Amino acid sequence: MRSSRVPQALTCGLAALLAAGCTGEPEPPAPAPEAEPAPVPTSFGGEAPPGVEGEVLRYLHGDSAEAHDILDDPLGVRISPVGESFLISSGGEDRHLLHDAATGDTLWEGEARFRGFDSAADGARVLSMADADGVPFVLDSRGEPVWEPREEGDTYLDGLAVRRPEGWSAEEPHGEFTLLDADGEELWSYEFAEPEETEETEEPDGDGADGDGGAGGPGLGVPVAARGDMVVLASGGPSLQARSVAADTAGEELWTVDGEDAGLDASGPVLPPQVMGVYPLPGQEEGGGAGPTDGGADGEAGEDRADEAVVLLRWAQPEAPSTLSAHDPATGDLLWTLEEPGANPAAGAFDPAGTVGNLYDASTGVLLLPQASGEATTVAVDLAGGEVLWGLEEEAGSISPAFAFDGLVYGDSRGSTGADEQLVLDAVTMDVVDDDLSAYVEAVTEDGYAILVHDRQRFVYGPPPGEDPSEAPADDPEQDADPSASPGDGG
Repeated sequence: MRSSRVPQALTCGLAALLAAGCTGEPEPPAPAPEAEPAPVPTSFGGEAPPGVEGEVLRYLHGDSAEAHDILDDPLGVRISPVGESFLISSGGEDRHLLHDAATGDTLWEGEARFRGFDSAADGARVLSMADADGVPFVLDSRGEPVWEPREEGDTYLDGLAVRRPEGWSAEEPHGEFTLLDADGEELWSYEFAEPEETEETEEPDGDGADGDGGAGGPGLGVPVAARGDMVVLASGGPSLQARSVAADTAGEELWTVDGEDAGLDASGPVLPPQVMGVYPLPGQEEGGGAGPTDGGADGEAGEDRADEAVVLLRWAQPEAPSTLSAHDPATGDLLWTLEEPGANPAAGAFDPAGTVGNLYDASTGVLLLPQASGEATTVAVDLAGGEVLWGLEEEAGSISPAFAFDGLVYGDSRGSTGADEQLVLDAVTMDVVDDDLSAYVEAVTEDGYAILVHDRQRFVYGPPPGEDPSEAPADDPEQDADPSASPGDGG
């Protein structure tokens, strides 16, 4: 009789399968323990970029950071400079914090919609906000209230409040206007009257020469800009006029600018001008340093320009290069005109002053102005001399200027690896000052405090609190030997 014999190895294998069928799937091997994430560094291992001076004052992330919990927002935060403070905005909700750059103290915090930056009467940067009900309010750079509406519909304009006619629109712009100061006190009321229809053969009789809307005068208009005791009115046509809002001269005409008389080489109809802003020119002491303002608009070097400023206008034309014109804010006198590289779209006739994307370096008087068309995506304009200093050509379009500070322009550049890198340019010459930074400059305040991003950490870098960054000894040989330290203090 023959018997079958199962090999011992197969018998063991069947036994193992039967055991598995009875007891279920075998447990997978335990995963190897994951390595603990490296802690966020608390010491700065990089080098201060050009234009940033001082020392590390504090860090903003990690369990040991003495910082507000808004910085722990899982969706991140946005940090912007405003005066001598940092505005920290939550990426996940409408929460904001004003953070004293020098000390780290919380100046103001709250839930509100950030509408953007605006200007005070003296040109200082302020915050335009709106509460949960949509009611606007304005704060200064220290978190102090600047303005809130006294009546529904009141709007803020460069330190003034504008009360427009009920139901006002750009299509129906006429009616009674009232200008108030930031405390709600009335400064001046006037009527922006509709122009009277006259026969084509009728000659103006000059009855409207006082500017009260008559057919023969310049008429009034809608407030579009202000500075100090001056308000600029737009009538919807190719002219602007400035009026006083001072207590003893309210309503008095200061000057009028008409596009047909401004020396413009217009190849087509002159459209309503856009107010780009009122810009202070840098002071230039007797025999003082080099820069685009040495000669000034009148060619006199060494002139003290500390109190001078320009009103910058843009005159757009259909399918033709736009033109910039600069005017004396006291008299309206034309200082210079400049043709831009390409055509730029016309703004609305009653749009408030300012253009998103402008970057101004007050220490050199250089304005970086984005272009909608032409060979350059951005041009650097010397506001004292009225010339284009340099432009970012189309082939250099990978460079995006982010902000300007004390003679330098910080921009983001798309590198050969596809990653964004930061580089620093000289505002006057466009020379590359540094393109191999070990720390990313996120923001810099007017008095030189910076947020540096390095190795997953944010560091606040600058002079110790109470020390004026401008007090560095002028004859310090180490300071003079370091070309990257020359820009440094306050912008």
